[in-house]
Amino acid sequence: MAGAGRKTRKHTVACHRQLLQAPGGSVSEAVLTARQRRVSLGAVIAATFGVGAFLGISMPLPSLILERWGVSAWLIGLNGAMPSFAVLVLGPFLAGVVKQVGARTAMLGGFLIASVSILLMPLLPDLGIWFVLRFLMGFGMAMPWLVGETWINAIAQDHNRARMVGLYTAVLFLGMAVGPLVLQATDVTGFAPFLLGVGALMLAALPLIAAWHLIPPIDHAPSMRLAQVIRQAPTVAGAALIAGLSESTFYFLLPVYGLRTGLEQGSALTLLSVLIVGGIVLQYPIGWIADRMDRRRLLIAMAVVATLATPLVALAGVVAWASWPVLFLLGGLSLGYYGVGLALLGARFGPGDLAVANAAFIVLYEGGSFVGPTLAGTAMDLWNPHGYLVFLAVTSIAYALLALYRTARAP
Repeated sequence: MAGAGRKTRKHTVACHRQLLQAPGGSVSEAVLTARQRRVSLGAVIAATFGVGAFLGISMPLPSLILERWGVSAWLIGLNGAMPSFAVLVLGPFLAGVVKQVGARTAMLGGFLIASVSILLMPLLPDLGIWFVLRFLMGFGMAMPWLVGETWINAIAQDHNRARMVGLYTAVLFLGMAVGPLVLQATDVTGFAPFLLGVGALMLAALPLIAAWHLIPPIDHAPSMRLAQVIRQAPTVAGAALIAGLSESTFYFLLPVYGLRTGLEQGSALTLLSVLIVGGIVLQYPIGWIADRMDRRRLLIAMAVVATLATPLVALAGVVAWASWPVLFLLGGLSLGYYGVGLALLGARFGPGDLAVANAAFIVLYEGGSFVGPTLAGTAMDLWNPHGYLVFLAVTSIAYALLALYRTARAP
């Protein structure tokens, strides 16, 4: 047993040194200290707030302006889907791009592409051009997204991995919640909100520059492709898919569901606010639990609870506040799929395949985000309005059954 312990410690040190391998091929002799690890994780999590603020500004801003132009709703929705479409199209190549240019260049280059894209929008007020610019914006933000999550999984240790991912997710969505508040305080027809979006990315870049020497290189040659990642880890893949599906379905259609149950617009929007607050507040507690139990079993439990809780959202049609505790919980669960799934991914794949595995995770998440609202909206039209809840409950139990099957087959 003592010999095995020594071998494990030697293997751990070897892995840390492999992680610190520089792009030129030299290997740092120093293993990250506990303080360096904290600083590195703190930098990427702090940067995430700026990224979230940018997304919170850039996602609704063009849609609000297009509405003022009198553009039809379906075209506004299609334009808003361009960033997700960019990730779906270019996602399989992201890991290769990051490997070629390096983690640092990929993150800051992505910020630059997104900044130029959003600055060109008020200068080129044309719907067709905005489709191209939002596609480029999606590509630009995909690179820091991939590098940031790979960074966290590379630096975090397994005993606190889920908590770090939960904290990262909570900070991201806190930034996204701030974005619309910024828009409320500015004139969306002017240049100011676009400049504020760029300012958010500059804010995100500051902690990364401060921790420049602690960014882990992502230059290992992967041994698998995206399809192999999905086949080898279907529970992780399913977590990404249902995270994107449930989040987008809630964010896009929950207020519509509230209106169709008879709520006024303010009360319907409050339902979404409660859901978002639950998503932010519950991420660290869910991560704490995930660091203390089998993460696959936790995902199963989360999906079962979501299945049972979703029909209770119908209480909103009776008394709006009666559904708030349920929505608070569902907000935490829908966002928690992503965090726990990402932590499971980090523990499942080694340094060589971490970037390509994370790219697969992101593509599946965006795939769920792309199809979720359309399918849920169709269900709502078929049984107005409660088909929406049926769709969410069915997808939750389907994922629970998948994860249960995979867990039962695991050695």
